[in-house]
Amino acid sequence: MMISESHYWKKPLLRAATWLERLRIEGTNEERILVRVERELFVGFYAIRKLLDTFKMSPSTRTMMLEMVWSPCIKTVDYMNAHRIGELFDLDVTHTEQRDLAFVCNQFIHSYIFVPVQHADGALAGAYVASDKARNEKLYFVELAQILAAFRTVGRDYPTQQHMRRNERTEQWEEVAE
Repeated sequence: MMISESHYWKKPLLRAATWLERLRIEGTNEERILVRVERELFVGFYAIRKLLDTFKMSPSTRTMMLEMVWSPCIKTVDYMNAHRIGELFDLDVTHTEQRDLAFVCNQFIHSYIFVPVQHADGALAGAYVASDKARNEKLYFVELAQILAAFRTVGRDYPTQQHMRRNERTEQWEEVAE
């Protein structure tokens, strides 16, 4: 069943954003905290991708672009070495690109590589991520600010009106730009 009430998907995004922003990874519970970071990010981006399939998001949110920094792959990535990102990617070479929200969601949901990164004070800086398809080309770094922007933008987006039409070829509803 598709999402009928988006509130149940959006409110947890706002809670996750607040938790991730306040987070300090330190002490004896570090492993437990990192597991929760992974869960919050994966479930959060899954929720966003599910919401993208509904009409419960405004067109401006649906087309939101996020800045992603990436480094090129220099060795083949496989199951046995995926954790060795410093050997597999040239982290000294970085490029920046704008990607849409669906692309970012898929990097997390289909991640072959996922490595949270923290600042010296234990705060979450962001995460290295590469999907199963992208892993032998690029390793993306998604800054926490970009993650928070995605979670909060989607979490606060409750459109009050939409303009749709049925596509004659596919017979599916689609948004019409005003």
